[in-house]
Amino acid sequence: HRERFDLPERTVYLDGNSLGALPKATAQKVAGLMSQQWGQALIGSWNQHGWITLPQRVGAKIARLVGANDDEVIVADSTSVNIFKLLAGALAMPEVADRRLILSERGNFPTDLYIAQAVCKERGYQLDLVETSELPAAMTDDLAAEIEHAFDRDVAVALLTQVDYRSGRLLDMARLNQRAKKAGTRILWDLSHSAGAVPVALTQDGTELAVGCGYKYFNGGPGAPAFLFCAKALQGNFATPLSGWFGHQAPFSFASRYVPAPGIERLLCGTPSVIAMVALECGIDTFDDTS
Repeated sequence: HRERFDLPERTVYLDGNSLGALPKATAQKVAGLMSQQWGQALIGSWNQHGWITLPQRVGAKIARLVGANDDEVIVADSTSVNIFKLLAGALAMPEVADRRLILSERGNFPTDLYIAQAVCKERGYQLDLVETSELPAAMTDDLAAEIEHAFDRDVAVALLTQVDYRSGRLLDMARLNQRAKKAGTRILWDLSHSAGAVPVALTQDGTELAVGCGYKYFNGGPGAPAFLFCAKALQGNFATPLSGWFGHQAPFSFASRYVPAPGIERLLCGTPSVIAMVALECGIDTFDDTS
């Protein structure tokens, strides 16, 4: 499928873990969006061209690639912002109200740790870091055992990355989800280095919360919007800390009081970045007939 991408001649590009290659269809699609939809249809494009439902539509396409239902994934904001939203929301759930620990691993991607640190400072939690993050990929089971052992220390939420960004180490999502459930711990998974690169089966593996980015293996372009997953069973009572107008149950009622949308839409915040979302949708569509 190399011909589908706009790559320099005689270049083998293996840096998709930082930025996916440009699909040839993207430039034409975005140009049409700007000249026709924005340029000619103007504000009417929100309905006429479906801008208003882009977060759900693109989210549903990602859902099929990560083993989730269409109404459990939505595209919004950046990975860091989505981590904050889901981490803070998970901590607010009554099942973990008496716990004060957030668990991660010292070698996790820095933005994950920075967001966790900010949440701890803001809300009075402690960040507990598993110290075996330097283990090579061959010792994944040892790391999983260390994480499982840490669950016993009254952890409220664990922030884990499925694939290590340096070693490629793959954690056993199903095993850790099962162990966390027994310990009463919630897990928030970061899929930024796995979604689109390795098989991901969120529902099958019992995942409740996850985030991921759009600019790596989904070829959405530099700074592409991220996505988040919230299992259907959690959505009705999940409280987002960023109650923006697009997460309102009726955003165009322009009500002065916030009432969250009943489903995954409650995890939206501000107005979606339409140009960036259309580019991301092109990147995902590039692989439609690829198995």
